[in-house]
Amino acid sequence: MKCLLPALAVASVVSLTAAAPAKADIFFQDTYISVRNLWQDKQPGTVGNVNETAGNIQYVNAWTYGSNFVSLDIEDFSKKDGANQTGYAPHAKVTSDSMELYAVFATTFSGNAITGTKNFAFGPVKDVGFTLGYETDTQDDQFASYKRFVEFGPTFSIDVPKGFLNIGIYATHEWNTNAYLANNSTNYNIAPKVSVAWLFPISLGSVSAKFEGFVNVIGPKGRGGTGDSPHGTEILAHPKILFDVGKMVGLKPGQFDAGIGYEYWYNKFGNQSKYLVSTQQNAFFIEAGYHF
Repeated sequence: MKCLLPALAVASVVSLTAAAPAKADIFFQDTYISVRNLWQDKQPGTVGNVNETAGNIQYVNAWTYGSNFVSLDIEDFSKKDGANQTGYAPHAKVTSDSMELYAVFATTFSGNAITGTKNFAFGPVKDVGFTLGYETDTQDDQFASYKRFVEFGPTFSIDVPKGFLNIGIYATHEWNTNAYLANNSTNYNIAPKVSVAWLFPISLGSVSAKFEGFVNVIGPKGRGGTGDSPHGTEILAHPKILFDVGKMVGLKPGQFDAGIGYEYWYNKFGNQSKYLVSTQQNAFFIEAGYHF
């Protein structure tokens, strides 16, 4: 999930750092392997829906002074993706489907844990962390994306009865390639980003579940280069409900998840409808995964 995973997964352990032990050590970690499918995916410039199937492996931990998050997506886009069907990218591989590898790393340092105080707690905020994130991808369609994306800024952990609620305010900078441009590369302006991420455990009768997700807003990042269209404010909302399937069938609780979600994406990747079609996405998705 592009530009999104750190806000969700790192946020889930930021609040744990306040209870860190005295010595530097990892005291929480989780590895999650999942598969998801979006059958209403939109690709800017392509008419109609594109089916997206993705496998993901992610690792998250909390240590004495903060948390770390690593994720790798392997995504398949159906041949309906118009970027597979054109011939303007000399370095792109033409396939019936296109494949993308998308990697994310983020680390957050906890203000309270580093100082050994509660000085970073105020009002409804129980901790303030500083987040550094990096994302990169490669895709074998004709657009030939090779993204490099950095973000940094504070993450505010809100005190809630159960689960977590986090708000991040970041500065971002993206470099990419665009095989449709003469110089084949883009270098965007620095843009602000606001991320809201949450996870709330819920019970539906005897069924345990969790309502989780995020909303990201990235400000206008301008033109990536000569001939590129101006990029506008981008909004992505990604809520989902995951059920504890393992517990439902008598296996270990908290190990097997499955559920459904909804993804709203306005000005996808910053592209605007006055320059390209299919820049707004309204897509349901299903997801299943296993925690190690």
